[in-house]
Parts: sequence; C-alpha cells; structure tokens
Amino acid sequence: MNQYISAALAEMDKIVISKLEHTGSRALDPSSCCFLAAFIRATGARKVLEFGSGFSSLMIAREIGAFEGNYLLSIDDSRYYSDLARESFENSGAQARVQFRVAPLRPKFYGSRLLLSYCLPKGLLEALGPFDLVLIDAPYNGCGREAVLYDAFPAVSPGGYIILDDANRENMEKADVRSWRAAYGDAIRPVLLEGIGKGLNVIEKLEDAHPAPFPVADSLLASVKTLRSMGCLLLSPKEKKTDVNIQ
Repeated sequence: MNQYISAALAEMDKIVISKLEHTGSRALDPSSCCFLAAFIRATGARKVLEFGSGFSSLMIAREIGAFEGNYLLSIDDSRYYSDLARESFENSGAQARVQFRVAPLRPKFYGSRLLLSYCLPKGLLEALGPFDLVLIDAPYNGCGREAVLYDAFPAVSPGGYIILDDANRENMEKADVRSWRAAYGDAIRPVLLEGIGKGLNVIEKLEDAHPAPFPVADSLLASVKTLRSMGCLLLSPKEKKTDVNIQ
C-alpha cells in the first residue's frame, strides 16, 4: 500500500475529535476526519482544495496552519453551509490562510457528457494552485462530484492526492471513480478504504493528462442523470436550498 496511506492509517487513532465541535450527520464522519488529518501530516500537504465546506474545513486548517505557505480554498454550492464553516473557523483560532467561496452548480459539457459543475471563473483553480491535496465531500446529495475531478485535476501537483468521501456508494462515488479511471487511465491510482466512515477513495495523481473521450451511449446516460439531479436541486427545501445557476 502507498506509504502515506499506511502512515495515516497507523496514526489516525491518535487524532482527537471533539464531540462539541463536530457538527453531526452532515459533517465528514469522525473517523474520516481522523484519517484526513493524519494523511495531511503524513504527506506534509500545505495547499488544499476542498469541495464541501464544513467541519472538515476546520480540521484541514488546523493541520496546515503550522506550515509556511499554507492555503485552503474551501468551495461550497450552499451559502448557508459555507457561512457556518467560516464562522467555525474564525472562532477556532486556527492560523491557516483560508478562503471560503460559494459557487453555484450549473450544467456544463465535458466533451459529450453533461455534468453538474461548480460555477467558478475559468482558470481560477490553476491560478491559485498547484494544490497538494483535494477533498471532495459535496454536494450532499451526490450530484456534481464527477465534474469536480475534471475541473480540479489540472490544478493538482503530480504526486498530489484527491480524497473522495462516501466512496462505498455503488451507483454514485464508485461509478464516478470508474469514470475517472476510464478518463485518466494510468495517470491516476485510486485506493479504496472501505472501512473508514462511509468509505474513502484516496486517488494519487501520477502525471498530468487530458481526459479521454467517452462513448456516446455512456455520455447520454450521464447527461440524463445530470438533468434528474438538477431537478432535485431545484426542488430542495428553501432554507437549505443550494444555489443553482443555469446559464
């Protein structure tokens, strides 16, 4: 197994998670948080990109705070959860440099595949990177995750890592990883950790690469799923409704 994953697995039990700080079922699972913190320590990651602001933002900020040149860019499609994470960070005393950004979801074509994507200025991630680590933990209902890697991949350093939460779900995250492997082939190396929380997939970026095209039938199915997910977002409860920007 990868040396950094092995080191994090060996040390994660030493990470203490306060029940008073952890925000409950919508937050990253406590055991996943422990692995995340231990993995940052093992790799020495300084610049982190996060999709899904929450308790994980605080964990990351605490771990990278001691490093010179540290930076966390935390992106969420919901202003409600972004503001909660910002408030938690600002009240924690953590010394990291953190930027919280709200980016609504919108449909976007990736080759022939229509996917929900975070609406970010073109070239933003590359300009702020390169990043050592990316955490993918949003949106909550599972839509929008496949596009994240296509957007973030060019901004990740070769030898950097992407951690995908909820990785045990067969028709969501496992399907996304299969798509990523088809797109990037030997440029990535995923390792599934089924026994941590709801599953974590730790994906090592081995080299820069452009995603390969997908078959038309596969792209059609992905596009139909995207339209269904977009409908679910539009119908989500008002007080926790994610911002949807269709352009």
